[in-house]
Amino acid sequence: MKSPKQHIISLKGLLLILFISVNPFIAIAQEGSLFDLMEHARTVGIEQEKLHNLQTRAQRNGISNADLMAIIKPAIIMAEQNLPYAVIFDKAFEGISKRIASVQMQSVLNSIAENSAEAAQLVDPWIDRPEIGRLLARSGNGMDHDAFRNDMIKAGSKGLMNNFDRDVLESTLESVAASSAMAHASPSGIFTAINILSDLPTAAKEPTQSARMVLNALEGGFNASELQKLPGVMSMAERKSQLPAQAVAIGFTQQLQEGLPASQILNNLFNGDIGGGPPGNIIPGLNRGIPGMVEI
Repeated sequence: MKSPKQHIISLKGLLLILFISVNPFIAIAQEGSLFDLMEHARTVGIEQEKLHNLQTRAQRNGISNADLMAIIKPAIIMAEQNLPYAVIFDKAFEGISKRIASVQMQSVLNSIAENSAEAAQLVDPWIDRPEIGRLLARSGNGMDHDAFRNDMIKAGSKGLMNNFDRDVLESTLESVAASSAMAHASPSGIFTAINILSDLPTAAKEPTQSARMVLNALEGGFNASELQKLPGVMSMAERKSQLPAQAVAIGFTQQLQEGLPASQILNNLFNGDIGGGPPGNIIPGLNRGIPGMVEI
């Protein structure tokens, strides 16, 4: 007959055996859940290569299966909604390479998915307008309907993520479609105009003024490359002229109205020439109505 001590030892041994035998099933179940999610991702159209690369990088950096699943899910949601999900993988690769915490990455990726869905609500009816159809139909544009839609959703999502006013974003799209710029602008130019909205120094406090700026720039002949430089040169003009961003925006518009070419306007702003003259030059009345500024 076994002693009580022997019974305790036997019980411990039994528990140890049970733990060892059950634990592999737990690991298999976890892997199975990830496997099922990866399979679902493939069925909704996500490329296997992207999934494989993400899984490989995640494992090399010690990211758990649960965290990897949370990273993949926003891409699946976007793919199911016919949204440009590749940005999820781009951001995930960037986050992993920078060793950003998984929880922080998940928050950003979820925000991208949510804001992309909201941007699509604005872009989808807009891109089906006849004016946009004619824009894409013009020879030499080199962009089809779906590619342009995806780019515009990404641009809109970026603005929303940066807290750019949603109503102003929607009205900007409408204004662009109805503007004279449609006669000569390219899809890449229109994409860049929307993409830089939230980058302009006036975006946070004066979103409507920012929208007028990009619309005026498009109508004034700014191409994609020139539009891309606009936020940077505006910030430079603000520093060199020591004028607020609102005044710089007004000076920019007035230089456009004078018929100056885009390259000259950008150069003027970069040098702090708000009025289009010598550095620091201010057009009379430019600062009228701007709080804290003495009128000239």
